[in-house]
This record gives sequence, structure tokens and C-alpha cells, in this order.
Amino acid sequence: MTEPSIRELLSRAVEAGPPPGIQLPVDDVLARNRQLLRRRRIGQTVATTVLVAVAAGIAALLPGWPRSALSSTPAAPLPNAVTPSETPTPSTTGPPPDYRSVALAAMDRLTAAVPDGYTLPESDFAPAPGGGSYATRETTWRSGAPASTNELKPKELYTATLEVQLDGRAAVLTVRVLPAWTASGGLSADPCDTPMNAEEQTCRMVTASNGSAVRIASWHPVTGPVDEAVYITKNLLVTVQQAGRPRPGVYALGRSVLPDQQLADLVTDPALLP
Repeated sequence: MTEPSIRELLSRAVEAGPPPGIQLPVDDVLARNRQLLRRRRIGQTVATTVLVAVAAGIAALLPGWPRSALSSTPAAPLPNAVTPSETPTPSTTGPPPDYRSVALAAMDRLTAAVPDGYTLPESDFAPAPGGGSYATRETTWRSGAPASTNELKPKELYTATLEVQLDGRAAVLTVRVLPAWTASGGLSADPCDTPMNAEEQTCRMVTASNGSAVRIASWHPVTGPVDEAVYITKNLLVTVQQAGRPRPGVYALGRSVLPDQQLADLVTDPALLP
């Protein structure tokens, strides 16, 4: 039914007169009719668009279908649509840490700290009685990333060991740097309340020249007294230990090489840090 025919019928109905109390606004009826027609056309258009999209999707899955027939124009973004942004992955720059240079620097600090009167080794190895040799000066280091602090026993980042002699007796000085397994290195608020090993007998706190608090513990095995200074900084555990070193033909030195203050100053030396 067309709009003219509808208008004609309505005109006849108006001429005939509506029932009492009822008005028939022709313009309102026509407006509603136009609105219904527009909605019907829009629905047909949307349905056609959906069918085309579904057909295109099915065609993409069918073998042999000419993909060139499909439009390659990207769809316009929806209003207020959020465009996903890609977070760039941070690139790792620089080589892995190498502790060789700091281990050699620690050996230099050990050598410079030895008091007058002690004999330093002339080479890194000395002949042992009965054949073979032993290390008198040795450095070891890691060439990769530091060990995880979650390990049960963190591994040393580097060590430096130096043997010194006095009156034919030997002692050894050792620097170790390793990751601290906790922020406090496993020590309590009062470091001397936490023994570092089962052999520890005495503990005292010494203030280094830079104002840092250093924990120094001592014990006395059969080979002679052992002193170990412990310093925690930058999530690192730094230790300097001095102990007697008996070996074939040489007795262990029965005394400390470095006094407490010098031991504290040595363990807090920035040159020992990576």
C-alpha cells in the first residue's frame, strides 16, 4: 500500500466522521508510517551487511576461494574504541658482569695491607715438599651474572687469597664477596647475636674509618686463631678472613696478621666492591 492510497483512505474516514470522543490526526499517522518504513529499510541494510561479512569469513576458510575478491581495506575503528598499545620490551645492553678486575684490585689491597716484617710470595705458586706445588696468591671470579639471592648458599662473586709468612710460619688472608641472602645478610639487629658458623667463639663490633659498623668474629681451631670481618652493603656480603696456614714443612702462624681496626678498614674498602 502506497502513501497516496493511505492518505485517500484516511481522508474518507475523516469525511465519514470518527466515533464520538475519537480524533484521527492524519499527519501523526503518516509520520508514524514513515518512521516504520525507515526502520524496515535500515533493518534490511544491516541484515545485508551482516550476511556479506559472514559470507566473506566463510569464503576465507574455503580452499580455492579467490581471496583477491575480499576487500583489503582495514575497517574503521569504532567510536571510543581503545587501541591496544604495545609495551616495548626493555633491551639488555652491556656485557655480563666480569669480576676479574675487582678480584685483582682486591689482591692489591691485601698486599698493601700486610704489615712490615712479613714475607710476601715471590710467585703465585711455590714448590711443595715431595713434589707438586701450592698456591700462594690466587684469585677466582665469576664471569656471568651474580648468583640468585634465593639460593640456599649464595656463591662467591670473587675471592682473593694471599699467603704471608713470618719467622717461617704462614698465615693466609682471604677476601670474599657474595650476594647477601637477605637485606641484612642474615644478621639480626645486633649482628653479634647471630653466629656465622658453629666454630665461632667471640664476636665484637668495630667502627671502620668511614663510620661503618663491622662485625668481627674469632675462633681458635687447632691450626691457630681465625678472625673474620663481615660487612654488608648494597646487597653484598663482604668478608675478610685471616687464619693460620699449616702445610708440609711450614707451621701455622699462631697470631693475627691484622689488628681489628685495620681489618675493619680493609673489609669496608670501596675497591673490594664490584
